[in-house]
Amino acid sequence: MKKFLVIIVVLALTVISTAAMAEVTVSGSVDIRSRSLNNLTDRSDKTGDRDNYTQTRVRLNLDGKHDNVKGRISFENDWETWGTERNTVNNIAIPVGAPTGVEARPGQSSATNKFGIREGWLDFTIPGAGPAHVKVGHQFLQLGNGWFFRSNKYGSDAWVVGLPGKNTIAFVDVKAAESTTTQNDDIDAYVLLDNYKIDDTKTVGVYFTRATDRRGLLLGGTEANLDNIGLWFSGKLGPMNLQAEFDVQMGKAKGAGATGGDSKFKGNQIVVQGNMPISTASVNFTLARGTGDEFGSTSDDTKSYVNLLDSDPHYTVVYEYLVRTACGFINTGFCNTTALNLGGGMDVAKWLNVSLDLWWLQATEKVSDNRGGTTDELGTEIDLTLKFKLYDQLTWNWQIARLMPGKAYQLATEDADSMDAIQGILSYKF
Repeated sequence: MKKFLVIIVVLALTVISTAAMAEVTVSGSVDIRSRSLNNLTDRSDKTGDRDNYTQTRVRLNLDGKHDNVKGRISFENDWETWGTERNTVNNIAIPVGAPTGVEARPGQSSATNKFGIREGWLDFTIPGAGPAHVKVGHQFLQLGNGWFFRSNKYGSDAWVVGLPGKNTIAFVDVKAAESTTTQNDDIDAYVLLDNYKIDDTKTVGVYFTRATDRRGLLLGGTEANLDNIGLWFSGKLGPMNLQAEFDVQMGKAKGAGATGGDSKFKGNQIVVQGNMPISTASVNFTLARGTGDEFGSTSDDTKSYVNLLDSDPHYTVVYEYLVRTACGFINTGFCNTTALNLGGGMDVAKWLNVSLDLWWLQATEKVSDNRGGTTDELGTEIDLTLKFKLYDQLTWNWQIARLMPGKAYQLATEDADSMDAIQGILSYKF
C-alpha cells in the first residue's frame, strides 16, 4: 500500500507541474543483479559458505524545470532479494553466525531492501545576486575525486551555495546525523572549496572540510572534530586522462586515545589514477597509499586515514567492497592500504567490451596474521569485466573477481583459500 500511495503522489506531482507550465521529464531504471560469492566469510574451501542469490533494484526519477529553478525527486527500491526477506547490510548477505565486524561502518547508511527517497533537491539562482547559486536538499555529493567524501549511493542532506564559473567557489553544509532535535548533538560537515578550470580539459581544486561529531558517534571519543585538506587534479595530459588527489588530516577526538587522553587525527593519503586510450583499447593504472595505525600501538593518536565513503564499489570487486580491509571494515577506501593496479580494456565488438585489472594490495602498517604475529601481505586480486550492449538502453555487465589472500587473511591453522565473486547486472534505463 505504501508503494502504491507513493506512485499516486508522483503522478499527482506530474499533473500539477505540467499545469504550471513546467518542463517535466520522467526517467529511471530496472536492474536485475545475480551474484555468486564464495569464501567471503570463512575463507576456507573445507566448509560451504557459497552464497547465490538474485536481486532487483528499481529507480524512478521525476525532474522538473521552471524559469531558473530545477528540482528532482528520485525513488528507489534498493536490491530486493528474490524469494526471501533476507537481512542484508551494505548489499552483502550476512549469514547467521557471521563474525562481528562485517557490519556497516558507524555513520554509514544500511538502506538495503529499502523503498524510499534517493534524491529530493531544489537548484536555483538567487535573484539579483548575479551568478550566486543554491542547491539544497537530499543530493549526491563528492569532494575532489571522491577519495575522502563521496555519497553517490544514498546521497546526503545538504546546502550547497556557490559562485560558479571558471573559478568556482562554494560553501557546503552537510547534515550527517540529527541525534536529538532539542540538543546540539548532531554530526555535521562544513566545506569550503575552490575549483579552478585551467581549460576545457583540466580542472584543479582545493577543499577544506571540518566534520563535527558532537557526541563521538562516528569519530569516537566524547566529541570529535576532523579536519581534512584536499588537493586534487582531473584532466588530460597529452593522450592520458589523469586524476590525482592528496589529503591530509588534523583535529582530535576527546577521550578517544588508548590511554584515555585525546586522540589527534594524523592520517593522509595520495591517489593517482590514469587511463590512456589506444584506438579501440585503453590502458589504466592506479597508485594509492593511505596511512594506518601500527598493530598493537599504544599511541593516543589516530594515524589511519579516515574517509567518509558510500557503499558502492570504489576500486576492487572483492577487497574493500565485499571483505574487510586492513582497517577492519568494508568501504574504507585506501585506509591502511597501499595499492598498485595495472589494467586494460578493449572493444571486442560493437556490443562487447572486455577489461582486466590486476591489483597488488599491501597493508601500509602491519596487521595481525591471526597466528600471534604481524604481516603486511593482503594479497592480489584479478578483476575481469564483460560489458554486453544488447540494445541502446539495455546492458548486461558481468564482473568475475578473485582475491588471492595474503597472510592477513590466513586462519589460525591453515592458509586462506581464494575469495571469489561473480556478479552480473542486467540493466534497462529509460
